[in-house]
Amino acid sequence: MDRCHLMTRWRVVASLLAAGGLAATQCAAAAEPLERPQVPGRAAEALRVPEWLPKAPVPKPVGSLVRVSSVSELIRAVDSVRPGTTILLADGTYELPAGLILREDGLALRGERGDRDRVILDGSKCRDKYIIMVKGADDVLIADLTIRNGREDGIEIKGEMDTQRTRIYNCAFRNLWVRSIKGGAPLEVRKGQSDPSSQPGLWKTRPTGGSIRYCAFLQDGRKRLDDWTGGDYVGGIDLMWLKDWVIADNVFIGIRGRKGDGRGAIFVWQHSEKVVVERNLIVNCDAGICFGNNWGPSFHVTGGIIRNNFIVGGTSTPLEICKTADVLVCNNTVWATDTTTPTVHFHQTMRGGRLFNNLVHGRMKVDESVRQSGNVVGDLRGYFVGPLKGDLHLTAAATRALGKSRPLAEVGEDLDREKRTPAPDVGADEMGPGSPLSAQPAGNRVLGP
Repeated sequence: MDRCHLMTRWRVVASLLAAGGLAATQCAAAAEPLERPQVPGRAAEALRVPEWLPKAPVPKPVGSLVRVSSVSELIRAVDSVRPGTTILLADGTYELPAGLILREDGLALRGERGDRDRVILDGSKCRDKYIIMVKGADDVLIADLTIRNGREDGIEIKGEMDTQRTRIYNCAFRNLWVRSIKGGAPLEVRKGQSDPSSQPGLWKTRPTGGSIRYCAFLQDGRKRLDDWTGGDYVGGIDLMWLKDWVIADNVFIGIRGRKGDGRGAIFVWQHSEKVVVERNLIVNCDAGICFGNNWGPSFHVTGGIIRNNFIVGGTSTPLEICKTADVLVCNNTVWATDTTTPTVHFHQTMRGGRLFNNLVHGRMKVDESVRQSGNVVGDLRGYFVGPLKGDLHLTAAATRALGKSRPLAEVGEDLDREKRTPAPDVGADEMGPGSPLSAQPAGNRVLGP
C-alpha cells in the first residue's frame, strides 16, 4: 500500500472530523422523531467516508451473474438463485419491505460498480429485525454496498445454522439501532443445553474462517429509540463462537447509546478462538474493542490478537479484555476522552494474557497475572497529530514512544501497513527511520481540510 493512498485516507478522516461532522449530526438527529429510524440528512452526509480506508481489490465475479436494478428484481434473485451466483446491484436506493435471506453456498451480493455509496439497502420500511440474514450458507460475500436505517440489525449471521466463511467487504453501515453485524451461537447452545465443551458437534458447526474488512460503521447521533436498557443496547459488531476470523481495516464513528453506555464497536465473546482484530480506527464510540465481558461462560476468547488499532475513547472503556486465555494485546494506540473509567481494562484472565507495546493516553487496570512490557501510559498530550480527530499518528514530541518498542514476531508492520524497524515505535504507528515522514517537522503531518 503506498503512502500517498494512506495520506489521502487520513486527510479525509481529519477534515471530516475537524469540520464538526459528528457534532453536526447530533443536531440533525435531534430533529428526528423517537419512533422512526433516523435518515441521513445534509449534516449526516458530511460523514460519508468513501476514502477513509484503502480499497483492497474484491475478487472478480464468479459463476453466473445476475444483474438487478429494482427491489422486486433483487428479491426475486435472492429467492431463486443457485449456489455460486453473483448478484450485481445497479446504483440506487433499494427500500426493502422485508429482510433478504441468503441461503445458497457461494452466493455474492455486490454493488455492480464497486462504490458502496452508490448502492443502498434501506431498512426504514423493513418489517423484519434484520436487513440481510446469512442462513446456513457457506462462502457468502457481501460487498460494495451500504446498509442503513434498520430498527435492529443490519446483517445477521446465523451461527446456529452452520454458516461458514462469511465475508463482509467494503460495506458501509449507518444507523442500525441494535447491531450492524450480529452473529449467534450454535443450535445446541441456543436450545439451552448444558456445558458446550461436552458437545463436540458444536465445534464443527461454529462460524469459522470469516472476515469483516474495509467497512465503515457510522451513527448519526446517539440512539434515541427505546429498548430494554433505556436506549443503550446498540453496538457495531457483536459475534460469538467464532474461530479463525479477521476483523481489520474498518472505521467506527459515533456508535453511542442514549445514556452513554452503548456496547462495543467490536465485541467478540462466548467461546471464540483465534480471532484477529487489527488496523481499525474507532472514534467517539461509547466502547471500543471488547473481548468478552463479565457475563456468560468462564471464558470468552482463546488465542486472539488485538494489534495496531487507533482508538479514541468515548464514555466507557476503549479497550476491554475479560475472561480470556492466551490473548495478545499489542501495539495499539488509545486516547481516553474520559478517565473516570480505565482506558485499558484487562481482567478476570484465565491464563496467558500479554499486554505489550501499547501507547495509552489515560490509565490501565490490569490483572497481576497478565504479562506486561513496553507499554507507555499517562498524559501523552503532544504525542499525536490530531487525537480528537482520530489521527493518532506520532509526532516528534513522542519521545517515550519513538524507537522504544519491544520487537514482536506478531507485529511486522503498523496500522498503515508500513514495515516495523529493528527498534520499532510503541503503539500502532511506526515513525521510525524508514518512514518518509520521520524527518519532517511534526506540523507537516497535520492533514487538515
